[in-house]
Parts: sequence; structure tokens; C-alpha cells
Amino acid sequence: MIENLARQTDETSARLKSDSDSQAIYQSLRSSIVEGQLRTGTRLPTERALASRFGAARNTVRKTMNQLADEGLIIRHVGRGTFVARSVSKGLQEPAAEPNFSLGELLEARLMFEPTLAELVAERASEQDLAALSAYLEALRNAGSWSEFKEAKYALHLAIVRASHNGFLVSVFEQIIESRRRAGWGRPGGHPLPISAVREAAARDNAAIIDALRQRDAVKARELISNYLLRTLMSVSES
Repeated sequence: MIENLARQTDETSARLKSDSDSQAIYQSLRSSIVEGQLRTGTRLPTERALASRFGAARNTVRKTMNQLADEGLIIRHVGRGTFVARSVSKGLQEPAAEPNFSLGELLEARLMFEPTLAELVAERASEQDLAALSAYLEALRNAGSWSEFKEAKYALHLAIVRASHNGFLVSVFEQIIESRRRAGWGRPGGHPLPISAVREAAARDNAAIIDALRQRDAVKARELISNYLLRTLMSVSES
């Protein structure tokens, strides 16, 4: 049993690093293309070079390059290399600096979406999924800045959605995260509480959610998720 737990911990750590590396590579290359630093026809570094530059595994680089290729931003030629497929107009591809939705509206959407997932997650979550939730919770507890804290919160809730094993629902929530990320992680409003107090409250609430999912108690998990998002929405409305 100890060996299994150790293996699950190692697998979770590897997945966390892979996700983090993939996001860093994606954001770096996409931004360079969007900003015009990499123009159409520019040859990109090899997978080996990118892996070395970002300290990532080759398969992580390959997965990220596949994503960029699927978006039509790069093209691969066997034996020749990988090239920027097209320049991207920042005005067309990137959202405006100011989002056309409020944080309150985003939370309202999450409130309608996330609690309903509790039944699927409680039924389908594997032991590896539950171990991942615990690892993401620990990352939330250790967040040292507001941006890290908010990234950690969304990463944890994305992990909950992933535990539903429904790819479409995962893609929906990834769009929610991307919308919030592009709008910026800047702390909204003038909430007087320090990050430590907010972080501890969020960790406590999310630990209860994870515990309910671990117990396969969908009703309790749904209630806890709903209450957590309601409290967050109320704090935003009051700020």
C-alpha cells in the first residue's frame, strides 16, 4: 500500500510538472507569434532545444507543439523542421485588455456549472484523481502571491472537472480559466483581508470539498461547491 501511495504521489508530481511546463511553453511561443517576434516562415527550435530551454520532457514539448499546430499557428515539415504557419493579428486573436464580462458574471457561470459536476466526479474519480486533488490543494496552501493563489485555485477546480472524465466539460472549464487568465489575475476590489487569511479560508473550503468527493458523497460535495462559489461571489459583490 505504501508503495502504491508513493507511486501515485510520483505520478501526480510528474503530471503537475508536465502541465506547468506545457503551459509555459505554449504561452511563450504563442505570445511570440502574436506579438510578431516570430514571423510567418520562421523556423522554430527543435524539440530537444525547447526541452532544454524550458527544462521540460520531450513528450511535453511534443504535446504543446501539437496544440499549436492544431490551432494553425505552426506547421511541421518532415526532415525540414517546424515553422510559424501564419502571423496572428493581436487585435483579432487576443481579447481586449478589458474583458467584456465582470468577475461576478464569470462566478455566476461557474455557480451554474460546477456544482452539477459533483455527481459525475463522485462516481468516476479514480484514486489517482483524488491524489491529484490533494496535490493541487497543497499548491494552493503554499501560494505566495495573489496571482499564484488564483492560478492554484483554478488549477484545483480544473482537476476536479477532469475527475469527471468528460472531455467536453473539461474543455468548457479550460475556456473559463483562459478567459480569466487573459483578463489578468490582478486582485479585484479592495478586500481588506491579507492573502494569508483568504488562502487559509479557500484551503479549508476546498479541503472539505475534496473530502466529500473522496467519500463519494455527491450531495454534500455539490452543496459545498455551491456554497464556496456563493461566498466568493458575495465577497466580489461587496468589494
